[in-house]
Amino acid sequence: MNNTQLNISINSMTADQVYDELEQFLISNKIEPLQRFKLISCVLEATNNVQQHSADDAEDIKLLLQKNDNKLIIDILDNSSFTPLIAPSTCPNKHKANGRGLWIMHQWMDQVQQQATVLGTHLRLSMNLG
Repeated sequence: MNNTQLNISINSMTADQVYDELEQFLISNKIEPLQRFKLISCVLEATNNVQQHSADDAEDIKLLLQKNDNKLIIDILDNSSFTPLIAPSTCPNKHKANGRGLWIMHQWMDQVQQQATVLGTHLRLSMNLG
């Protein structure tokens, strides 16, 4: 198993920096281009959601990436208040302000889990690789 951790300060790290770190980890673990695209898009969507939708209480995000022979797991932990979200069953209308990112995560990932933690919110994205 290969793993890494990224610590993201919401006020200082840019999406480009997160992208670069994720891309490097995924390439070094021989993740195929389409899978990399899906994984990175979902992680950037999730971290952007923390920035946009938390009630100004989120300060830092931890990304934990784990890869074993046939699965990649990304844990996204932040210190914002937990808000349970239900994935839309169909893609939201393009005129609706939100919801499409959550829908995409549920379409592209094999598993999406969310839960409250003592410190805030935990989102787990899993993709089968085999």
